[in-house]
Amino acid sequence: MVAARERLLTRDPGEQNAAALRKAWQELHESWLTTKAVEIGITQDSGFAIVATGSLGRRELLPHSDLDLMLVHNNMPTDIVGRVANLLWYPLWDANIRLDHCVRTVAEAMQIADADISSGLAMLEARHIAGDAALSAHLVDGVRRQWRSGIRSRFAELVEATQARWQRTGEIAHRVEPDLKFGRGGLRDIQLLDGLAIAQLADRQAIRNLEVAAGSVDHACRALVDVRTELRRVSGRGHDVLLAQYADDISSALQLGDRFDLARMLSDAARTISYHVDAALRTAANSLPRRGMSALRRRRRRPLDEGVVEYAGEVVLARDARPEHDPACCCEWPPHRPSPACPSRPPR
Repeated sequence: MVAARERLLTRDPGEQNAAALRKAWQELHESWLTTKAVEIGITQDSGFAIVATGSLGRRELLPHSDLDLMLVHNNMPTDIVGRVANLLWYPLWDANIRLDHCVRTVAEAMQIADADISSGLAMLEARHIAGDAALSAHLVDGVRRQWRSGIRSRFAELVEATQARWQRTGEIAHRVEPDLKFGRGGLRDIQLLDGLAIAQLADRQAIRNLEVAAGSVDHACRALVDVRTELRRVSGRGHDVLLAQYADDISSALQLGDRFDLARMLSDAARTISYHVDAALRTAANSLPRRGMSALRRRRRRPLDEGVVEYAGEVVLARDARPEHDPACCCEWPPHRPSPACPSRPPR
């Protein structure tokens, strides 16, 4: 494992691009885990399963990333659980592999996911690696059902945590040294989009295929992951903040030209992701039942111009607007052009 990791890291970007490096890195670690699982008795009917979360669960494992692993068991005796866990964890520690690990029953894992919203989001990415596939499926399905049923009461907490993160890290599009993971328009916002889709509050498949002025969100995500991959390769460390000293080398590895081309690509990608996140959060908020006194008030339509109103934070055509008779009316709202804060929608 150690020698194979070193060989992958010493290859030149021209020989193995960012996507190829991620694929090889992912396959190396999954192959080791599945082989080790059989060796220590984590098999289909063993009552144990190895479940990946984080970047390993998303199939985006990068050099110098933690291995996020959960050893799930079906209420096995404590001494047996401890022995199996040690047989799994110690070889990884001996290889100096950064490990974020835990041992849980399905009920314990679901309890933690319910208690902490960040853990709940992370567990939505859980994926079976080895062992009892039915046990893993029980965990994955249970966590997702719990997320969907609880989102109504937790949505405000989710929004608050997201805005606090944005406040701490700033916007990728506006930072000289952006945080590719936690910054606004970064990879953590992709996780948020997926969480809203699993809760059935946003249509991730529509976002996946949508080509609009803001661009494709999946294309933007790939761009950020490629930059993050090369940042890890160039720096030799688990950095997520793109320091200026690495920009030229990353630009060269991605064949972008210079650091200014890299900055433009990152800004475009971050703005695309931010656009879709803003839209998804607004759609989710409008689809959930209102609470408190606001639930007693009907939503108001505020006229903006002839045939145009603001409704639930969106610019929409009025009910009596007839764009089929006047197609140009959609282009005649200079003060009210669609924006992430107040986008346009078809007539309601």
